[in-house]
Amino acid sequence: MKFNITVPVKPYVKRFLENNYGSPVDFHNHPHENDLFMRMLKKPSYIKDHMYQPDMSKFSCCVVIQISERCFYRNGWELSKTDIIAFGKHFERIAKMMMRSIVGIYISFGMPTNVAIAKFQSTFKMEEEYWAFDSILKDFFRYKTFNKIDFNHNAYQHIEELILLNMSNAGLLSKTLINEIEKNMAETQ
Repeated sequence: MKFNITVPVKPYVKRFLENNYGSPVDFHNHPHENDLFMRMLKKPSYIKDHMYQPDMSKFSCCVVIQISERCFYRNGWELSKTDIIAFGKHFERIAKMMMRSIVGIYISFGMPTNVAIAKFQSTFKMEEEYWAFDSILKDFFRYKTFNKIDFNHNAYQHIEELILLNMSNAGLLSKTLINEIEKNMAETQ
């Protein structure tokens, strides 16, 4: 028998959890996440409860997390406000890191920022109602972590290396000439 626990979270955290762990969320096959959640159930922290609003209105969505009957009776079924916030922040950090990485890669390959964000939203099912375009844009540029990649240069360099290798194996180029060309290629990088 399975039991469900409802935890208030931000919309994109809910979508991230459901995309990665199913709906209802099941951490059973994910030891790190399961340990984190079980620890919060077993030993609730109340340290910062006084700092948070009684109704948790900051979180507009709730995610349903599935636990076993054994866990339900051993560890409980309720998180403290401190643990709800910590749980949300943990997965918020992971979702944002994923977003920054993916959007940064798209931009590094020359994709315009608005197209990169839209592609991220559609690929990872983070539609506007879950994670607004403007919110992603602000967060991405706040922690800008991408470098432009000269894809053409890297591709041409790799092709030149393949040509040299093939010509060398065929005996068309001398070892001295190949060493000289590789030296010149290394200096121009």
